[in-house]
Amino acid sequence: METTSTRRQRMNHSDELLISYRVLRGATTTSGPIPDFLAKKQAEQAPKTYRWYHESLTQLWAFLEPQGLTTVAQFNERAVNLFRTHLRKRGVTDNTVSNRMRALRAFGRWLHRSGWVEHDPLENVKIPQSTKPHFDLIPDHVRSQLFALYSPNTFLGARNLAMLAVLSDTGLRREELVNVLEKNVDLDGQMVRVFSDKVEEWRYVPLTTESTALIRNYLKWRGRYFNRPARARVDGDENRREKVNRSITCQQLFVAWNGRALEPQSLMQILERASKKLGYRIHAHLFRHDWITRKALDGESPSVVRR
Repeated sequence: METTSTRRQRMNHSDELLISYRVLRGATTTSGPIPDFLAKKQAEQAPKTYRWYHESLTQLWAFLEPQGLTTVAQFNERAVNLFRTHLRKRGVTDNTVSNRMRALRAFGRWLHRSGWVEHDPLENVKIPQSTKPHFDLIPDHVRSQLFALYSPNTFLGARNLAMLAVLSDTGLRREELVNVLEKNVDLDGQMVRVFSDKVEEWRYVPLTTESTALIRNYLKWRGRYFNRPARARVDGDENRREKVNRSITCQQLFVAWNGRALEPQSLMQILERASKKLGYRIHAHLFRHDWITRKALDGESPSVVRR
């Protein structure tokens, strides 16, 4: 007969990893509380809500793993407060910190309800109150320095310049930008058709002459890049390489080096690296704030700006 101590030992998940990776040939699978929690949210919540949880926990894991805080027992108030301090040192706004903490609190409650831990590890974590957003303009010299970081004569440089131009000149959200389909971009008519998950509707957004020119340049360099074969390592022999054809495997306008659709997280990382070089924090939503503010200062109708 199973004793109480034996049952507790069987149910003890303290030493289990928050994320476990299993590398198979051609694929990597994950297991553990974080993947289980995200799978539940993906099945039950709206796409935007799921992305909020996914981004919060992905950023948490990216911070905890180098610190060696990778097990269920190590996910506690101390680890979360270290993460909170890390976010603030990066210059993350108080509202974003509050959003991240709310997602982590929900994860802590789920850990307890699902039997991973005996008690909610974050029940005493206080969440800062959200504040009214500040709509700041991007200084002109910072914008110029940002665009000067990338070469228009390479595939990735031309792509980044085109994305920055669209963000700057249209006020698109990060998710909207990376999900723009190539077939929905009309360069001759200088128009792009965009779907918003937030309001679940399509809308047409005009492109400026500058944005259109940078998109054309990007498509030129993208074509050159994917029309040339890559030199890939031969399995089992690191010293040998063979030519492999590159290909685009998605319908999105902006693609990664491997031909796959660009993820919102990838765009965030591009802007984080740029921020370090500039000494000025740039993030995708800042372009939206800047665009809306400039429209208001130009005398645009508030109802038009709101729409």
